[in-house]
Amino acid sequence: MGTYTDASDPKNIYYVLWKLGLNNNMNLDSALGAMTHDGSREKQVQGLTREQLKNRFGYIRTLDEETPYLRDCYSTPGGVGEAHVKRENVVFLRDSPWMVVIENEKAADLILCKGY
Repeated sequence: MGTYTDASDPKNIYYVLWKLGLNNNMNLDSALGAMTHDGSREKQVQGLTREQLKNRFGYIRTLDEETPYLRDCYSTPGGVGEAHVKRENVVFLRDSPWMVVIENEKAADLILCKGY
């Protein structure tokens, strides 16, 4: 526990337990920060419905609720919008730069929106 004390480290014991569903008291903003460095971060969302995403991450936001900066992640040439993903099939995890693409009512892809 003393080795990985940073809450945004994916090896932090609280994050590891949260990933396994064993830490319901995890600071969800810290968990989203740790996901940036987690090699298996996609597993935290893939296959989840919108309701399950809300339960897992506290809340989700639609593309229209996001800042122009994060909306650019969708509309940038080569982005998911250009790949014909409908606007209503994109949600963001909390107030983070994590965008989730929904296909057939379940999370199919996780995209970190940085550098747009």
